[in-house]
Amino acid sequence: MKLYYDKRAKDPIYYVQQGFRNGKKTTTKNVAKIGKHSDLLMITEDPLSYAREQIQKYNEELKNNKVSMEVIIDFDEKIKSSHDLVSSSNQVNIGYFILQKLYHDLNLGSFFKKVTAD
Repeated sequence: MKLYYDKRAKDPIYYVQQGFRNGKKTTTKNVAKIGKHSDLLMITEDPLSYAREQIQKYNEELKNNKVSMEVIIDFDEKIKSSHDLVSSSNQVNIGYFILQKLYHDLNLGSFFKKVTAD
């Protein structure tokens, strides 16, 4: 996260921005409004340093909420076949085989040849 404010304005408004990447494009979004420069002067003498402290707090909070996960995959290990109903390795193209059996049992290929020949 980063601090954004208009440096040319007389009374800038401080925002917390977060950057996002969508493919090759990058964009930022205002996550929170810290406050106007004049309002922050009532709280502290240096509003810019106060805003930077708030950004550091947001960054620490973001780091603490992230969970790291490490997955170790051994590509040499063979996957054992299972008899579970949910196993995707045993259920590949079952619907195709059922339709193929019906197609051959009903002789649909020869039927369509006769119909289109007339």
